[in-house]
Amino acid sequence: MKLMKHYRQHASFYRDLWIIALPIALQQLVTSSLNMVDTLMVGRVGVDAVAAVGVSNQYYFLLNMVMFGIYSGGMVYFAQYWGKKDLRNIHRLLGFTLVLGMGLAVLFTGMALFIPEQIIRIFTNDQTVMVLGAKYLKIAALSYPFMILSFGYSMGLRAVEKPKFSMIASVIALTLNTVLNIVLIFGLFGCPALGVVGAAIATLVSRVVEFILVLGFAYLKTDTMNPKLSVLLSFDRSLINKLMVTSLPVVINECFWGLGTTAYMVIYGMINVEAISIMNIVNSIFNIFFIAAIGVGNASTVMLGKKLGAGEKEKTYKEAILFLKIGVVLGVLSGILLVMCIPVMLRLYRDFDFSTLETMAYVLIIFAIGLTFRFINIINIVGIFRAGGDTKYAMLLELGILWSVGVLGTFIAVKYFHAPLIVVAMIVQFEEVVKVLLGMIRVKSKKWINQLV
Repeated sequence: MKLMKHYRQHASFYRDLWIIALPIALQQLVTSSLNMVDTLMVGRVGVDAVAAVGVSNQYYFLLNMVMFGIYSGGMVYFAQYWGKKDLRNIHRLLGFTLVLGMGLAVLFTGMALFIPEQIIRIFTNDQTVMVLGAKYLKIAALSYPFMILSFGYSMGLRAVEKPKFSMIASVIALTLNTVLNIVLIFGLFGCPALGVVGAAIATLVSRVVEFILVLGFAYLKTDTMNPKLSVLLSFDRSLINKLMVTSLPVVINECFWGLGTTAYMVIYGMINVEAISIMNIVNSIFNIFFIAAIGVGNASTVMLGKKLGAGEKEKTYKEAILFLKIGVVLGVLSGILLVMCIPVMLRLYRDFDFSTLETMAYVLIIFAIGLTFRFINIINIVGIFRAGGDTKYAMLLELGILWSVGVLGTFIAVKYFHAPLIVVAMIVQFEEVVKVLLGMIRVKSKKWINQLV
């Protein structure tokens, strides 16, 4: 009865949450599921192939984090401008972020084409992995410009509460990616068996298709995310200056968070190649059970930013607390579900050695325990603090703990104490616990609540 009363009192909140979070969560589910399928298929080629694709994707991950920082900085303003129904400024800021993103894409693509071996060598000295990784990277990097543009428009669609269109585009494109993987990796229907090269070609084709679909939906199916090129390129200096003040900490945050996550992969490589393969698989499985956090976290950015844009500060705080309560419930449920599914997941990799599977099982249990803390952190850092323009504190919290507790702790453990992967995984999860404690102090202080527009 209490639950029903609570739901009736917050019916409009849950309706908006459902409309925004569900498509984003489903999109993330498809992405994570198909990434796991990709890893599974490449795993049939061999452990070296899994490691090669994993380290190559760490380079893409760096680009993705910088890009996400740029677009997330824009989302701080997108959401509040959406509260005022100011589409022109949303479009102008979108144009500026797209130009920045394309510049980065061209830079990353060029480096991948001309010095792929040197990039792979950052993550591993294994010669076989370097050769396979370079082959994969030179092809997959051609997809970066298409990915940058489609991601930018997808963020714009989320800001104006039209996330279902980017979800549909991702479902189609990622399904195509899986089908092409099956055909090209293993050589079906008369095609040669291309291994990791086939996986790279599948990635390129699917991202081009996603780009075409996202733009098609934006311009043909909406009247809120179909700006003319002249509007996208009509930069306003004062608007850009305001954006940079708030967005720069987000960009720095995402860049150095990406570097920190990449540093983890380097540290795993210090243990052995098997550790890289295990963590590549563990992360792909973990991401499936993290989808609810992605949906709720992104929904909180839009919904809280919209409330602040309309000047409803006290209601913003109450809804932030409600988001965190939802995060705790979903985090606990997701962690329990992950533990229950571990036996099923391990059977998918039954070709691996027993010792490898045993280690993988323990790491998955550790990550499952840490799920609730990760749910709270993504709602705090990506949702609440950014929606309120409190991006500097979000940056200091994220980066300070990541590097001082997570990266430094795991490096010392491996370098000087030769810690096994299970111990390293515990340190990674302890980082999340510390962030929760400091993040909740900030939420209760209400210092994150700022009306920017």
